[in-house]
Amino acid sequence: MEATQTLLEILKFTLPSVIVFLTAYFVIKNQSEENLNKIRIEIQRQNQQTVTPIKLQAYERLVLFLERISPQQLIATHSHPDQTAGSLKFQMIGAIQQEYNYNLSQQIYVSAQSWNLVKVVKEQVIALINEAYNGLEPNATQTDLSKAVIESMIAAGQQPTEKAINFLKAEVGLFFG
Repeated sequence: MEATQTLLEILKFTLPSVIVFLTAYFVIKNQSEENLNKIRIEIQRQNQQTVTPIKLQAYERLVLFLERISPQQLIATHSHPDQTAGSLKFQMIGAIQQEYNYNLSQQIYVSAQSWNLVKVVKEQVIALINEAYNGLEPNATQTDLSKAVIESMIAAGQQPTEKAINFLKAEVGLFFG
């Protein structure tokens, strides 16, 4: 009987202590989880504030890239009097490759679909230049190549870079709802 009495006395003191401990533990655990969630949300918000401008800059760079590789811009920038068609072709394709290599890192910040479209358009512009060049006489001038490229674009109805620029603009529009 004395052992039972002693056990009851011990339980009188320890049981309330255990209940208080467990209550405090769960309250503190819930507060810690709430604080951790608040910190995560704040970090995500700060990251979003940092990443969004970088993403927008990537889209800007890609639109600029597409503008620079548009056939009429390439012709205006790289054709010179007394230049051969072969020389102009070489300079335009070289400029496309150089611009593309300069903008390779932008693929990290844009959707895979956007980046794939940019790659396809680059190849289309190069193919357009090559096809126009291959249809010329061996002693053709830069004027002949320029004319052939422009005529090919007119026959197609729309230049390849225009479609891609419109797509990129639409995708950027999704950021702003």
